[in-house]
Amino acid sequence: MPKLSLRQQIEKNGLLLIAVMMVGIYWAFDYISSGHYLTRTLIAVLVIVYGFFIQTLINSRKAAIEETQRTQKQLAQSEKLAALGAVAAGVAHEVKNPLAIIVQGVEFLKTALRDNARLLDVTERIEKSALRADNIVKGLLSYSREIALKMEEMDIAPVIDEALTFVDHQLRQKRINVKKQYAPGLPKIIMDCDQIKQVFTNLFTNAIEAMPGGGILGIRLEQAGGDNGQASVKVVVSDTGEGIPEDRIRRIFDPFFTTKESERNTGLGLSITKGIIDKHRGAIEIESEPGRGTRVVISLPAGLV
Repeated sequence: MPKLSLRQQIEKNGLLLIAVMMVGIYWAFDYISSGHYLTRTLIAVLVIVYGFFIQTLINSRKAAIEETQRTQKQLAQSEKLAALGAVAAGVAHEVKNPLAIIVQGVEFLKTALRDNARLLDVTERIEKSALRADNIVKGLLSYSREIALKMEEMDIAPVIDEALTFVDHQLRQKRINVKKQYAPGLPKIIMDCDQIKQVFTNLFTNAIEAMPGGGILGIRLEQAGGDNGQASVKVVVSDTGEGIPEDRIRRIFDPFFTTKESERNTGLGLSITKGIIDKHRGAIEIESEPGRGTRVVISLPAGLV
């Protein structure tokens, strides 16, 4: 839980502070006018208890409202992604075949124009753009495809470790250290192993790209309580990269939205990641601050999905 600022502490405990101030004022005036220490003490205790009780009720109500708003926001996001997925599937299927013909035609032109450097350069640029479009189409199909889950009960730690091996070369190349903190005795998760591996491969790749000059990739596993008392496993993936501004965090799961400048990036990685977590009835949140890195928090329920 992030540390509260002084202003937030005052807002959270405002009534209690007011009660203490009232007691202090009353005590001072009463001390001047009388010597009834027992009466002053009793009134002080009652006022403080009353202030604490009211503040607790207000904080509980505020927390309930925030939780409701967060749930509604997640539901709206899921519905939006589902609608976009349906549209994406139709567009991708219509574009894929003409695009394949363009790529094949460019390959033929390259062989026919190998002696003309100027035209060859033009065809290579056309090919680069066509392959970029083809990559987007593949991402759309992956994003929108309804793949049946192949569920099996297993520990999540080995799955995460295997996903790490996929990016091991990039980690060593960019001098990124991995710090793992796995709590013992974690419950098993019923999951689609391949899809969960894709989730963490995406997250590790994003973290690596956020630390071009090296840094630390953190992975923490711990048990947490879930809805209706069901146990869950919480996975926190953190990096020491440049972070993401708050205005971009709100759109981070939107398809085609990306904070990267690479031409190879389609902006679908986190959308696909969220879709997989949703299929497993889990939750994913991203916390970030410019200059201080990013934390991705995933919660997956233990037991049957």
